[in-house]
Amino acid sequence: MIQLLEEPRGVTYQQLISLAFSICDEFILVKRDQIELSGKGEEFLKEIKPYIKEIKKQDHWPGTQLFGLNADVYYLDCKDELQEILLTRADRLYAWMQPELLEDLCFYKNGEEWLITTAHEEMGSINTKESQDILKLREVEDIMMY
Repeated sequence: MIQLLEEPRGVTYQQLISLAFSICDEFILVKRDQIELSGKGEEFLKEIKPYIKEIKKQDHWPGTQLFGLNADVYYLDCKDELQEILLTRADRLYAWMQPELLEDLCFYKNGEEWLITTAHEEMGSINTKESQDILKLREVEDIMMY
């Protein structure tokens, strides 16, 4: 497991998201029931709606466990159109928070967690043991990891 020490921003964020889309096949975003979306957040949700393949009511997702509360977890395939949306809607990894956006962007590779974020806590990690993934991560400009 490789931990991100500092929040990927700007070019580093763009390169990390592009890498995630090239390596992974699915990602999730979360809408918590107890936090209203702003107008910008509602607009974002409408923009991704055609690409949502499944919505599950859950009390947990990678990096988060709710107690007595639920959230809508949106499952989406890694498609070029969605990559462009993620790159234009945010310029840093921990910007994925309500009310402006959905929360806790996480990527999956073959059903396994690959990139996990908990945006409110500004925490993120990449889970991989594959040398090919690690080599590609080392090419991401200014990424701070161990």
